[in-house]
Amino acid sequence: MNAQYGAKRSIVRPSHTMYVATLMAMVWCLDFDYVTKMRYNKEKDLVFVTKPDRFWGETEHVYEMHHLEQMVPSAVTAIKDMASKDENGIMTVHCMA
Repeated sequence: MNAQYGAKRSIVRPSHTMYVATLMAMVWCLDFDYVTKMRYNKEKDLVFVTKPDRFWGETEHVYEMHHLEQMVPSAVTAIKDMASKDENGIMTVHCMA
């Protein structure tokens, strides 16, 4: 075994493995806290929320309306263009259950 191959086995391969593991951990911890689709039932007491999951798919969650609390939107420059009264506005909702 020569010096270059020894350095490759002792330094380069483990550091590359740690780099890939760190990158995968960062992808795993991405913020998936947004909604892609939101629907009400006929009585408007249930909300069906579709959110992205960690494996490039979507998961549907069901919430009861009396457990939800509408929060004040944070200060973002796009808020003035997208009011919560608009059909496609920004709204922050938290589940209190």
